[in-house]
Amino acid sequence: MYINMVKLDIFLKGCDTIFFSDNLNQNNPFEVEEIKKFLSIFGVEYDFPDITYVIRDNDEIIATGSASGNILKYFFAKCTYSGQGAIGIIYNSLLEYVIEKGYNSYFIFTTPNNKAIFSSLGLNEVYSTNSVILLEGGFYNYSNWIRKVKDYVGVKNGKRGVIVVNCNPMTLGHKYLMNEALKKVDELIIFVVEEDLSIFPFETRYNIVVNEFKGDDRVKIIKGGPYIISRGTFPTYFIKQKDKMLDIYTELDASIFANKIAKDLEIDIRFLGSEPIDVVTLAYNKSLKEILEDKDIEVKIVDRKEEANEPISASYVRKLLKEDKVEDAYKLLPKSTIEFLNSKEGMQIIDKIKTV
Repeated sequence: MYINMVKLDIFLKGCDTIFFSDNLNQNNPFEVEEIKKFLSIFGVEYDFPDITYVIRDNDEIIATGSASGNILKYFFAKCTYSGQGAIGIIYNSLLEYVIEKGYNSYFIFTTPNNKAIFSSLGLNEVYSTNSVILLEGGFYNYSNWIRKVKDYVGVKNGKRGVIVVNCNPMTLGHKYLMNEALKKVDELIIFVVEEDLSIFPFETRYNIVVNEFKGDDRVKIIKGGPYIISRGTFPTYFIKQKDKMLDIYTELDASIFANKIAKDLEIDIRFLGSEPIDVVTLAYNKSLKEILEDKDIEVKIVDRKEEANEPISASYVRKLLKEDKVEDAYKLLPKSTIEFLNSKEGMQIIDKIKTV
């Protein structure tokens, strides 16, 4: 594997002192408190990424950047060092890290004022808002991804709708939403969130949905990739954290879908399940509806299917499985999910749920 490495000087331009980027020790409470304090200047909360690099001057942090998987973020430098190469030094350290980890593509999540820096380093913009910009580098890019999706979906034939699901696992609530959508469209695209951060692995979640709709030519099941509810576009989704970054993340993910994916795939309508409990999903649905409707894309919110006057949810199914109430859980699941849970791999996941 080869990714073009940009060799950068290890000193800040215009400074007499040579500066190096150091790996922050997350096991050191003093250093953790130090990075938290530094990031708070920029209105960002430290969420313990996989690795963090810092540059210090006189023992004080003057610049930083982090990586969570192949997502590079938290690129900040003190204003007195702005434009002197600090961000580039941090980026080079993080790029070496993602290459060592075997990633052949990566994403930069940063503030718009850093666009010129990263563009000069050969990264391409995915999308930007007033608050953030998402860029990408390496072999994987949006153009290649959307081209493959378009080839699989084929030429549009009538009204085209879309649903995005995680399905951890797929429930009768998901199936109800999908069936309701099929009543209103000629074609339905179902994106399954591809990030492997759920207790049910991605390939399992994807295959369950595929099996549930095999033989139905009107339905296309597609892997969500890095552009639909991913750690790059909407990391808050996976930690269910309602903080000051939630609005920023929801706007970015919703805008990428509205202005790029929906446009390229000629989407007429997106279906959402009503959300009475999860504040993160509720905030996302609200933002998504506003952005899509502003682009003349219809949004239909379908009331959650209920059982015993309670909304059916994947989290409740997992709770029942944890409590060894398998029969009660099966009442809330479609055939394909039950078949999987009865398999050897499915039983292993049930055992795992009980230990979490």
